[in-house]
Amino acid sequence: MASRGKAVAGASGVTVAGASGPRYRHYSGLRERFRIGDEYEIIDAKEGESFLVNKPGCLLLSVDHLEAGFRLPLPEVAKALLNCWGVSPIQLTPNTWRYICIFSVICKLKEIRGSADVFRAHFKLSASRASGADIYYAKHRTDRMHIGLSNKYSNNKDWMDKLFFVRHRGGAEWGFPTVIRSARKDSFPKLIQDKARASDRLLRAGVRNGEGYVTEFLLVKYGLSKPWTAAELEAGRDQEANEDFAKQIPVLAHMVYDGDDVAAVVRVPSAVRVGTAVTTALIAPPPVEEHPAKARAPEKGPGRIRLKKKATKEVVSVGARTSPEKGDEASRPSASAKKRPILFDESAEEAEELRARKRKKTVQATPPCDEERTEEEEEEAQLLLRKRSKAVKSADQRVPRVASATRPEAAQ
Repeated sequence: MASRGKAVAGASGVTVAGASGPRYRHYSGLRERFRIGDEYEIIDAKEGESFLVNKPGCLLLSVDHLEAGFRLPLPEVAKALLNCWGVSPIQLTPNTWRYICIFSVICKLKEIRGSADVFRAHFKLSASRASGADIYYAKHRTDRMHIGLSNKYSNNKDWMDKLFFVRHRGGAEWGFPTVIRSARKDSFPKLIQDKARASDRLLRAGVRNGEGYVTEFLLVKYGLSKPWTAAELEAGRDQEANEDFAKQIPVLAHMVYDGDDVAAVVRVPSAVRVGTAVTTALIAPPPVEEHPAKARAPEKGPGRIRLKKKATKEVVSVGARTSPEKGDEASRPSASAKKRPILFDESAEEAEELRARKRKKTVQATPPCDEERTEEEEEEAQLLLRKRSKAVKSADQRVPRVASATRPEAAQ
């Protein structure tokens, strides 16, 4: 395609010419990273476009929603929640989608039939004043199941700047609201029979590092994402050794003009487009070819420097030393092990300890007793002063006033 106008620099470092006019934010690797099927068409959002924009037949999403576990097609529990609340997916914060996905995974692990009513029995929809009008988030109800996330997910303010549209190529209906509207009032649901028993089994359930459940490997395993294709199965994507494969696919934002050749601006690596190459490397990395000794470059630096480095790293005795490979593996926990989600059931004692800690935090947040007594004394003193001032005013009204000219003090 012929290009003209201003030059556009993509995140990949490729500079091409683009036509003048409005700019659009294009995301490379989006379809590959989040496994968006070919039956969906991805439409770039205009730069600075608001979430209030409504395009017929299109679903507005944020990249952070996909990071939080939102997948197409949407699970039935998520569809039921959107229809019950009367909101579109973009009106829910990313952490709300994490709660919905983690709740579904917990129900699968505990062999509980999850539903929208059971979720609403443990979470309440509330308006998010920080994110803007008609934006909502799920709030934990008191003495119900608790889903804990890492601190890095506690403050996310730029998720509204990563918008894009998705449309069914065949024009099928979504089955849930896609237009921005105010949410319906979320009251406590009436649970009977199976739903009540399912909710009771989740009362003491809790999760630490819950975001560990929101991986592509586990989303597919528990039915929250579409099944693996034949090519993905052949590449070993369903193996636990490749559970972090999707995170290695980069999603880059590129600003393009209308009419630009996006393929020239964005160059997706072939390893990303064809998952077999990368996945095979993850399962069985190719052996490194040994070069002959004479072809190797001479080592630089005296040997004593290397010995000094080893001495500074190892401070144990010679008898207690282990081999460097085994010692490093045993002493260093893997990063994935640190972020593993922990599902537990609180006992009555643990629940009481949790409530006691909350009460302690509340007491620490309030002023000390001396200050409270001082404030009460000040209020009583102010009330007494007001009573005295009223009494003085009433006495002044009963006593006739004398002109200042007739008063001897004024004359003197």
